[in-house]
Amino acid sequence: MELYSLPFQDGHLIYRPLLGIAFAGNAAMVNLLTRLQDGPVAPRSSAENRALSLLEAAGFLRPDPEPEREPARRAPYRPTVAVLCMTTACNLRCVYCYACGGETAPRHLPVELGRRAIDTVCRNARDSGAEHFRLEFHGGGEPTLAALSLRALVAHARTRESPCQVSVTTNGCWTKATRKWLLAHVDHVSLSLDGTREVQNRQRPDAGGGATFRRVLESARALDQHGVSYGIRMTVTDDSIAHLPAGIDLLTRRTCCGVFQAEPAFDCGRARDAGLSLSLHQRFAEAFLEAWDIAASRGRHLYYSGARPGIITRRFCGAASKALIVTPEGSLTACYEVCSPDHPLAGMFFMGKLGPLGPRTEEHARRSFEDALYRSRARCAGCFCYWHCAGDCPSKVLAADGFTAPPWSPRCELNRLITRELLVRYAHAAGGVWRLSAQPHAAPHVEGNCR
Repeated sequence: MELYSLPFQDGHLIYRPLLGIAFAGNAAMVNLLTRLQDGPVAPRSSAENRALSLLEAAGFLRPDPEPEREPARRAPYRPTVAVLCMTTACNLRCVYCYACGGETAPRHLPVELGRRAIDTVCRNARDSGAEHFRLEFHGGGEPTLAALSLRALVAHARTRESPCQVSVTTNGCWTKATRKWLLAHVDHVSLSLDGTREVQNRQRPDAGGGATFRRVLESARALDQHGVSYGIRMTVTDDSIAHLPAGIDLLTRRTCCGVFQAEPAFDCGRARDAGLSLSLHQRFAEAFLEAWDIAASRGRHLYYSGARPGIITRRFCGAASKALIVTPEGSLTACYEVCSPDHPLAGMFFMGKLGPLGPRTEEHARRSFEDALYRSRARCAGCFCYWHCAGDCPSKVLAADGFTAPPWSPRCELNRLITRELLVRYAHAAGGVWRLSAQPHAAPHVEGNCR
C-alpha cells in the first residue's frame, strides 16, 4: 500500500496515488493507516472499528493496482508521431521565447525531409496496428510562416494509407489565407494567448513591437465558429502572475475554449537573457489555483504540466520514445524545446539525423538520454507526485552533462503544492472522498456560452 499523509490546515490529506483516492483525516486516522501499511490490524476502539468500516466502504483498503511497466530502456525506436519544427522565422518577438525565434537568418525544414518523417511514422503506426498516426507542427519559430511547405506536408499526410491527425502549435497571428486554410485542414490547434490585452501585448508583441491581442482573439473566435478543436496555452512571468486569474476570467467569457494550460516562463532563451524566468513560485501557485477555480466554475479546465493527479505514468511525456521530432536542419531531438544546435542541452537531446532512407539514430545518444531519465526519476522515490510528474520535464531537470538538477528544487515544491491543493479541491467537490475513477482528466470542448 503506497500511502501519503500530507499536512493540510489543522489535519491531513490522506492520499493513495495508485489507487486514486484522497480525503481529509485527523491524526488518529493517520495513525490507523500507518499501522495498516504493515498488514491487517485489529481495531483498538469502537472509533477505529467505525473508521475501518468507512475505509472498507470507500474502497480505500483495496490493494494498489499494478502500474504500467517501466518502458524498456533498450526498446526499438518506432515513433508514430511526427513533430516537424518547420522554421525559425517568426512574426512575433515574445519577451520570453525559449528559442529566440526570428532573431537570426531563418532556417526552414525542407519539404522532402518532412515527407520522409511522415512516411516513417505512418509505416510504424501501420506495423504496430495503430488506428492512425499523428502529424504535429511546432518549432522555434511560427510554423504557419512556412505556409507552402505546411500545406504540401498536410496534403502528403492525407494521402497515406493510414488516417492522420494534424495539429499545429501557433501564435495565432495569421493572414486571412492562412486562417481559411487552417480552419479547413487542421484537426487541432494549440493557440498561444497569455490572457488579458495588457499582458498579451506586453509579453507577445509582433516583430515591430505592435499589439497582437486583437488578432489572436479573432483567431480563437474563428476556431470557435468553425468547430475546430483547440486549447489555449498561457505563459506566466513574475510580472504577469497577478493577472493570470483575470486572464482566465476574460478568456472563458470571450471564447469557447474548453482547455487552458498555464506554464511558468522557462529559464532559457530570451527569458534567461532578460531575467524573465519565473521565480515567484508560491505566488504562481496561488494565482494558478485562483484561476483554476474560475475555470472550473464555468465548466472549463485549466492545468499546469507539473501537477497532474489525474495521470498515473512512469514518464513525464512520450516525446523521446513515441515522437520523431525533426529540426529545420533535419536533426532528431528528444524535445521540441531543444530544437537548435546552439541550445545548451543540444549535445544531450540531439540523437541523430533524418537521412535519405529515414531516421538515422545514434543509439549511444539514445541510451545516454534514457539512462539520464531513469536517474532523474529515481531521485523522486518517496514523493507523492512520483506517479504524476514522473520526474518532471526532461528539459527542466536534466543538465548538459547528463546529470539531473538537485532534488526538491523550487519547481518540485511548486509541483507538490499545486498537486496537493488540486486533490483538496477534488475531494471537496466529490463530497469528501475523491476517486480517480470518477474524475475526468480534462473538460470537453465547450460549445456556446460566449459573449
